[in-house]
Amino acid sequence: MSNAPAPPTPLSPNAKLSSLTVSPGTIQPTVFSSDVTNYTVDVLTNITNVTVVAQAQNAGAIVQINGSTTTNLSVTLEAAGTTGSTTLVTIVVTALDGSQNTYVVAVRRAAPAGNNNLQNLTVSQGTLDPVFNASTQNYTVAVATNISTVTVTAQAQDAGATVSINGSPVTSQIVTLGNAGTSGSSTLVTIIVTAPNGTQKPYLVTVNRAAPGGNNNLQSLTVSQGSLDPAFTPSHLNYTVGVATNITSVAVTAQAQDAGASVSINGAPVTTLSVPLGVQGSNTLVTIVVTAPNGLQNTYLVTVNRAAPGGNNNLSALTVSAGTLVPAFASATTTYAVAVPNATVTTTITATVADATATLTINGVGAISGSPSASISLAVGQNSIPIVVTAPNGNPKIYLVNVTRAAPGSNNNLSALSVSAGALAPTFGAAITAYDVATPNATTTTTITATLADSTASLTINGASAISGSPSASIPLAVGPNAIPVVVTAQNGNPKTYTVTITRAALGGNNNLSALIVSAGTLVPGFAAGTTTYDVAASNATVSTTITATVADSTATLTINGVGAISGSPSASIPLAVGANAIPVVVTAQNGTPKTYTVTVTRAALGGNNDLSALSVSAGALAPAFATGTTAYDVSTPNATVTTTITATVADSTATLTINGAAAISGAPSASIPLAVGANAIPIAVTAQNGTPKTYTVTITRTP
Repeated sequence: MSNAPAPPTPLSPNAKLSSLTVSPGTIQPTVFSSDVTNYTVDVLTNITNVTVVAQAQNAGAIVQINGSTTTNLSVTLEAAGTTGSTTLVTIVVTALDGSQNTYVVAVRRAAPAGNNNLQNLTVSQGTLDPVFNASTQNYTVAVATNISTVTVTAQAQDAGATVSINGSPVTSQIVTLGNAGTSGSSTLVTIIVTAPNGTQKPYLVTVNRAAPGGNNNLQSLTVSQGSLDPAFTPSHLNYTVGVATNITSVAVTAQAQDAGASVSINGAPVTTLSVPLGVQGSNTLVTIVVTAPNGLQNTYLVTVNRAAPGGNNNLSALTVSAGTLVPAFASATTTYAVAVPNATVTTTITATVADATATLTINGVGAISGSPSASISLAVGQNSIPIVVTAPNGNPKIYLVNVTRAAPGSNNNLSALSVSAGALAPTFGAAITAYDVATPNATTTTTITATLADSTASLTINGASAISGSPSASIPLAVGPNAIPVVVTAQNGNPKTYTVTITRAALGGNNNLSALIVSAGTLVPGFAAGTTTYDVAASNATVSTTITATVADSTATLTINGVGAISGSPSASIPLAVGANAIPVVVTAQNGTPKTYTVTVTRAALGGNNDLSALSVSAGALAPAFATGTTAYDVSTPNATVTTTITATVADSTATLTINGAAAISGAPSASIPLAVGANAIPIAVTAQNGTPKTYTVTITRTP
């Protein structure tokens, strides 16, 4: 048995890293490999330091970062300047046996950005118009008249950019608005965004403060005891409330629709008031006055009826000779509306008491239950007619009938209009007052039929009285335009004139086409007889065309491109040069008047598209990702990859393609291309149909 000592354990030669990270940023290539020693990291221009963390595979190995023995180091980056900077970080790993491995990270700091756009823009009151978009610089905001300040908040897209609002270096500012006065005001807010590179962009917000409103309506009206009759609506001004005989006071609460309006109840500037009631069986009137911001007032009346001990003061029936009650009669409903035409100048009211011993007055005059009242005159507008029922115990109840007599009719519109000589242009509409009618020379007279929208209006046609809906007397037509007035006079005397201009054609003066077709392509715009200039786009392969033109008047003559042609038949073939070819189509009316339609056929030149629409490499991923306008790409591939193929697709199928100098088929992989260690620049050449070349270059770097 030998007593010799055991041989020493050999020292590890492992000088590789197990991980490598840079914060902020992402190493490229993105997946760390201990066998890849060169990396890049891209950071923003505002990043001045990065933290590099490197861990050795062997725990005994020594790691040095930029000469410092550490696995974690904060590295100060070179100044960005105007074009950016690159800072090299060197990581040296020393194995236990002394062997070393060096990793290099190039940290590329971006140049200062020129982004002077806003990310967002808000105003605390109102809404931006239009909706915020970084490229839109002018906005308006509408706010209510009671808004005296707004908070404007602006955030730049680029964290390195600065923002000022009305000259203050802030991103949010309270802005005092101009006095609304009587017509409102506009306040301009200026937001300036300064990019890191110093370029500026202004955004303007005009805050329009509304003029004081004229809204003097109530939003709500309540009485603490009983219920309003009828139910509250802002447009209704008179209400009654019935309360029990033991109720001695009620609280009246009124809220205005407009926050800027003021409310008074029985003269007190309050929105809630306790109102003492009169003795049992009495009526207490509560007056609510709403004053709008512009000073206009509206008065609401609430009659609180405190019941007497007993006593029926209801009606059992109520009718009006002039019209229909709205709502339908119910004994508990005390206010009604009736609408009557202007022609109704009087009415009678028939009211029937529920208690035969109750007394009745209508419009202040004693009346007999169940019998028509005396005739009541009606003025134009609202006529409030009270019906008072007094119970045997003296407790009265007021029913109110508001009869609204319409004003004299103001409708001076027609509902229909037609002309025997031809069709109106444009088609009839009540609001359209001027029309044209084209008629042939043979038409020497016409009639006009006009129908009134309001039967109370009067009508004249060409100065003579006419009957609504019936043809007028025959009207002679001279050659040329004949302006014929149709006058509608409303019941209130307000006139409205419709004018029909009938143009009688001269003998044989029609030099229009009724159709036009080009074999080489489609007319732009679409054919219309009054349009004389057209464009047609044709491919380069189209070397000639024919034109088919149809005259509107068979007595007219036709030439196409200077050669006599037959209406409705294709012309002789017309050769097309590359570019614009103006082809005249001349129509000569029977009376010798010519009209020229011009068709410009533009034959396209040979294709000039030398772009790729797709590009891929079997050896790895393109950096950057493919885009038609980007012509230079990098691909990183491991040492084990010794060949590659490239698949390129041309955007225009008429273009030709070579890859690495060899002809290639669009959309199909190229022949195999050998890869040397290091950078391999492979050209992809695209030649357009017109011979214009374009070269894309893919540089594939095979690692050692």
